[in-house]
Amino acid sequence: MPRHPELARSCRTFRKRTRQRIISSGRLVLRSRSVYRLRPPLVSSPEWHQLRRDEQISRIKTALLAEMDRPSIDYSDIRNLLRTLSENTVAPWRHLFLTTNWDYLIQREVLALGHTTQPEWSAETHVYHLNGTVEVLPDNQNRSPFLLESDSSEQRTSSMEANTAFNKMVWNKTFVVVGMSFECEADKFLLRSLARIQDDLPIGESEWIIINPDAAALAVVEQRIQRALPRATVRGVASTFRSWLRLKAPDLQACGALAF
Repeated sequence: MPRHPELARSCRTFRKRTRQRIISSGRLVLRSRSVYRLRPPLVSSPEWHQLRRDEQISRIKTALLAEMDRPSIDYSDIRNLLRTLSENTVAPWRHLFLTTNWDYLIQREVLALGHTTQPEWSAETHVYHLNGTVEVLPDNQNRSPFLLESDSSEQRTSSMEANTAFNKMVWNKTFVVVGMSFECEADKFLLRSLARIQDDLPIGESEWIIINPDAAALAVVEQRIQRALPRATVRGVASTFRSWLRLKAPDLQACGALAF
């Protein structure tokens, strides 16, 4: 199955197609350090902050690509998630992955499933990277720009990938957020952008399920989303992602997306 069916089209064509309200779709926004274990010191070192921005990005890419190839990385949570979605999704619900992380471990596991046609449970086999990725494809011109956590919102430039992901978000109503804090300026910009169009699109009355074992951090994320989208339903789950999966994703069961 082609990974980038939407990126091959123009945003104008995509917007025209999505004028129909799509409400039976799950959205999984994943911050990957919560799902598998990467070692942050090897990915971004404090002394690198003194380097030029392009040098920081170069070092991060080199370190992260090496880190992704470590045999000790635990993929079990990603694989359990994909197995749960493939076996237990209730039609017509379909799931899409978006991430602010630079690695492409989730993408790698999706492709490892070996689908030659679009699976019924998945909206796409492409994992959207909102803040760029270290993945190198034959043609990367449509990918989101690589953004550092220290970058200002002005550093975000228009791209086919980010625009397509944003358009998909605003026409959907159910989101699961794992380990994402919306703390850096680039991620706050995403919330501000959603807030600006919430009155006219389904995102304004969306449902957000926030999974984070840290109660204080969980409360902060809930507040940030609720301030941006006051008519949305925001529900915090004080749990690790692994424990939530072991309980069979009860929040997705409650909204009718999964059945066991």
